[in-house]
Amino acid sequence: MAQRLLRAKQKIRLAGIPYEVPEREALGPRAARVLAVIYLVFTEGYVATSGEELMRPDLAREAIRLGRLLDALVPQRGEIKGLLALMLLHDARRPGVKPRAATSCC
Repeated sequence: MAQRLLRAKQKIRLAGIPYEVPEREALGPRAARVLAVIYLVFTEGYVATSGEELMRPDLAREAIRLGRLLDALVPQRGEIKGLLALMLLHDARRPGVKPRAATSCC
């Protein structure tokens, strides 16, 4: 992941793409997309789609961290607070969820 980020930063630098803070009107649609990605990361952490483990708590914690960061950066947005509350509620239930049982056929 670190290599990917390094290459992406280098590519942006070489292309001469300037860093810009988006206009206030553009924040709404962008925030909705960011929230969707954060929720997808959380969902993959809560119920993994592949691998041996049912849950990936590291992903769930990272999504919660990103949600809190977004809430601090863009306060007064109900959809951000709502997503954060939803993730925290589900994460609080995580210790009570039983691991997947091996299924046997016939």
